Amino acid sequence: MRGIWWGTYFPKTGETSSLVQDSYSTLLAMMPSIRRTGLAATAGLVLLGSALGWSYDRAPVDSDRAAESRARPQVSPRLVVLLVVDQLPVYLLRRLDSAFSQGLRRLIDEGFSYTNATHDHAITETAPGHASISTGTHPAKHGIPANDWYEGDGGRLRLVYNIVDPETRLVDDRGLVGASPRVLRREGLADWMQEVDADSRVVSISGKDRGAVLLAAKSDAHAYWFDATLGRFVTSRHYRRRYPGWVNDFNDDVLPDLAAKRVWELEVPDSLHSLARGDAYAWEGDAVHTTFPHALADRRSFSRDAGLWSWWSATPALDRAALQLAMRAVDEEELGLDDVPDLLAVSLSGADRVGHGYGPGSLEQLDNLWRLDRELGGFLEFLDDRLGEDGYVLALSSDHGVLELPEIRADSGRAGVRLTSDSANALQRVIDQESGRTEGPQALARALAARAPEVSWVARAWHRRDLENMQEPTDSFTQLQLNAHVPGRRAGLLSRAGVEIQLAEGVLTWSYPTGTGHGSPYHYDRHVPMIFFGAGIPTGASDERASVTDIAPTLARLLDIPFPDDLDGVARPLGGGRP
Repeated sequence: MRGIWWGTYFPKTGETSSLVQDSYSTLLAMMPSIRRTGLAATAGLVLLGSALGWSYDRAPVDSDRAAESRARPQVSPRLVVLLVVDQLPVYLLRRLDSAFSQGLRRLIDEGFSYTNATHDHAITETAPGHASISTGTHPAKHGIPANDWYEGDGGRLRLVYNIVDPETRLVDDRGLVGASPRVLRREGLADWMQEVDADSRVVSISGKDRGAVLLAAKSDAHAYWFDATLGRFVTSRHYRRRYPGWVNDFNDDVLPDLAAKRVWELEVPDSLHSLARGDAYAWEGDAVHTTFPHALADRRSFSRDAGLWSWWSATPALDRAALQLAMRAVDEEELGLDDVPDLLAVSLSGADRVGHGYGPGSLEQLDNLWRLDRELGGFLEFLDDRLGEDGYVLALSSDHGVLELPEIRADSGRAGVRLTSDSANALQRVIDQESGRTEGPQALARALAARAPEVSWVARAWHRRDLENMQEPTDSFTQLQLNAHVPGRRAGLLSRAGVEIQLAEGVLTWSYPTGTGHGSPYHYDRHVPMIFFGAGIPTGASDERASVTDIAPTLARLLDIPFPDDLDGVARPLGGGRP
């Protein structure tokens, strides 16, 4: 039984930079032979995502409010903008509030916020987060339990990296595997819009493949994501046979200028530095180059992949490029210019890349989000100019939050532990003991579920069959696990052995020798912003319990289009009872 998880989920320390831990394209750049064969290359990145969660206490919408939400909107926007900032917990947005003066400031001050909105599934990673936002359902329904998982029976399991599709290739590059939404089991907002009118145009842009693909759901979309192997925004033949001229022009003419500077310098004003911790901190980056400026030349000393685009995509420049490409798409695809509403989805990956490397309390993340605030300010001004303030509506959220560096948490008296390979061996010893005296996979799974919590960093465990047969959750944490449970898709640490486990609060896996991560159902990983802004939406806020699965039906109700009646989310009233 040794090796059931060891060496498969966890790479050796230093094999991948924490700056790009969550970047599939960068991993492929480091492993070109795997990329060329079309194999999913993310074994080692399904990182202990089955941790214990915050209480699951979401209240249903009462009948009066539900009736109000069905009222036809006074203003029907011609463009819906679905904006996701990857790895943006509410606690960080609030902590840095005084640093925002432009785009984020405008959304916070002029939009309508649900301040108690959360993801309500157990594995808070990029793929399930984006799918939940776009489809209005939890992973149990939309089928994306994590960033990657195993499928199959018995010993014939295969690794699936969510949207990577071996049956398609990138446009103009037959050697590189493409992506599609084939693994997604539900349609989303984009599909609902096109079902009402096939002329509804959908454009989805992201720094990550899964961000672009999953926000577009199963629709007929322009979907483009940045690929660090090629240094370009790409798409697959699932979506297009060739690139439109405006995408080629952007890749050829704009991207080189954005990447011309090989140094990331600190730009946030000195007066705001107190919002972050000191620049030098041993648990950041590579534990050597922890202070500004950050240069490509420094990256060469600690990463096997020293390519420009890999380094560049872990700086604030990636979000600037994504927003510029999005504005180009509005112009070139003439989004929002007729009576048929269109959808522009933009997933911004910079905060996730920077956050993994330096943590949410770092000066690097402060500088990144300060820059993003300015870029979003320009983006909103662009939309105002092209469409008018009543011509569009925008929803802002995040796919997940993040754990503060465990050393920072421990210093402040909170639970915070960075696991090592030695501490991880405690669970391996339990596996070895039970494997030696238990016969049959179901008996072994039962034994491991009972004994796993003996390990100090494991909070609890479930037998997968118990979850699948459960009629009612026994507690709120079990509900979060049920919402994440997809039969046939095994995404957790011990899922292949038939067991789901949850970590103790504040535990970070040993796959992060520096920096930090996410993936648990604790509040720091689940509590994210949910802001609606634009045509006919009043300024205000509600502290009513809400879920990110409410975003898609709320936007659909705003457009006065039908949506499935079996969603996990509901159409929320905005301000005076209007959706």
